[in-house]
Amino acid sequence: MSSTATTITNELNSFSYAQIAVAVAVLYDHVLTFNREIDYIWRRSPSLVAALYLLDRYLGDSVVILGTYLCLSADASTEVSSRLFQVRAWGTLLCSWLTQCIMQLRIYAMYGRTRWILVVLVLAFFSEVLAIVVIIWRTIGPTSDLAITDEPFPGKHVCYFSGINANFVYVFIPVLCFEMLLFFLAIRVSLNNMRDRKTTPGTSSLRVNSFMSILVRDSILYFFINLAMCAIVMGLWQNAAALHATISIPFIMLVETVIGTRMVINFKEHCSRRFSSEPIMVVGSIRFAGVSEESARQDTTIYDQSKEGDEEMQAIKGDQTSTEVITCEEL
Repeated sequence: MSSTATTITNELNSFSYAQIAVAVAVLYDHVLTFNREIDYIWRRSPSLVAALYLLDRYLGDSVVILGTYLCLSADASTEVSSRLFQVRAWGTLLCSWLTQCIMQLRIYAMYGRTRWILVVLVLAFFSEVLAIVVIIWRTIGPTSDLAITDEPFPGKHVCYFSGINANFVYVFIPVLCFEMLLFFLAIRVSLNNMRDRKTTPGTSSLRVNSFMSILVRDSILYFFINLAMCAIVMGLWQNAAALHATISIPFIMLVETVIGTRMVINFKEHCSRRFSSEPIMVVGSIRFAGVSEESARQDTTIYDQSKEGDEEMQAIKGDQTSTEVITCEEL
């Protein structure tokens, strides 16, 4: 076997190992959370965040399985391999966008569903999507130099791709810009809530209620994980061979799918444990279910819980028009 063939074989093996490891991790995480998925997604009323969760989870599963098939299949034609490669590439992007949509819903709720924050998020998101689509189209689209074959050298039948432009690394710039916007908005609303609590007698200015703290914590964690991931991938694409750099792509799928779905499940589980017997606390212009009696002794509103398991709560007391009711069904 020639040195070129040996190099290609080693690169393909490395990529296959990475893809299989990611597939196992994603599917294993789904198995671990499946019982909670049944309890908090399938048995609850339909909602937008539940739809995003299901799309993110099952599309992620499908993409990693498809990626594993591409790595192991020896009988797929060049045309089939090319189409499956495009599906996997765009599927990874779609999962990333679904996770970002979940984060946007949280930011939107944290700001009391004000119109200006909706406009900012929608415009920024579609600007990011447009920039990514243009970059991806130029680097791996039909007019690019991307070449896919089912026989990289005689006797070796496997999907092999080459010719990915180094400009592919620029796809992470709009991602980082949008993630920085989400991070800034989360920090801003957290500081505003601390300031509001400082003016409320009997509360600590450095403490926010558990629901707000979870939303802010997840936003900060999501930002720094994505920051680290983008830095690593961009570094690889600048300093490594193209195929070696693409080993990092399956891990993007892992991070986006696991983080996006875990955030939804964990928040719904927290809501379910706390809101059934605890009051509602008014923080700024948002009511959060599930804070303690002590921290909610100021400005509380009691909700009707006669319908067990029904999270679409109806207010008994309080001004319904002055505040926004946030429940775990919506987040």
